[in-house]
Amino acid sequence: MRMRKSRKRGGSASVSIHVRDLGQMFNSFDPSPFWDRDLDRDAAGFIEDEFSDKRSADHWHLHVYAYGGTASAADLQAAIERYYERLAASKRLELREQMRVGEIALLAGVAVFSICISLRGVLQSTLHGLPRGLDEGLIVLAWIALWRPIEVLAYGWVPLYRKRRLYGRLARVQVSVRAEPKAAHDAPPAAQAPKPPLEPPASSTASTEI
Repeated sequence: MRMRKSRKRGGSASVSIHVRDLGQMFNSFDPSPFWDRDLDRDAAGFIEDEFSDKRSADHWHLHVYAYGGTASAADLQAAIERYYERLAASKRLELREQMRVGEIALLAGVAVFSICISLRGVLQSTLHGLPRGLDEGLIVLAWIALWRPIEVLAYGWVPLYRKRRLYGRLARVQVSVRAEPKAAHDAPPAAQAPKPPLEPPASSTASTEI
């Protein structure tokens, strides 16, 4: 499998991949038909890396050049759609679960924050002043309880959201498969006439005269 750099032209971006057999685009360990088979990990990783740098393009095109193979362009198009739609759905569920956990953690953080601040006020009024270490410790604990949930809800969802959008766009990428003629160095060597068998040398006998 040979990869080529992508090209971006105006509002569209294209990526070219060269393979000996179109079947190399699919996971060889998956026994499903081509249209339902997962993509090869190396090919999928290359496609994702290249198109992730071309998010500003309005249209994406994937050109696959193959010397041969039993799979068709329709098989590859369907496989890419199903593969990335499944990944997009997985990231959507992961994002939803992370937001739900973040909201629960935020409620727990607010409760811990309220308890720490209330306890600090009660101890100050009861003891007529708190040691500096205990006073600052309660304040730090109160804010730590809120820090992680706020980080998750404010920033933690961004990578998952970007991945989900990337997979959603890859599921709609336009795929074209083009036959590529074999190079001269890939052609089988010309048949050569068999060489005639070598004749054994004439046997010599030594004679002794008495």
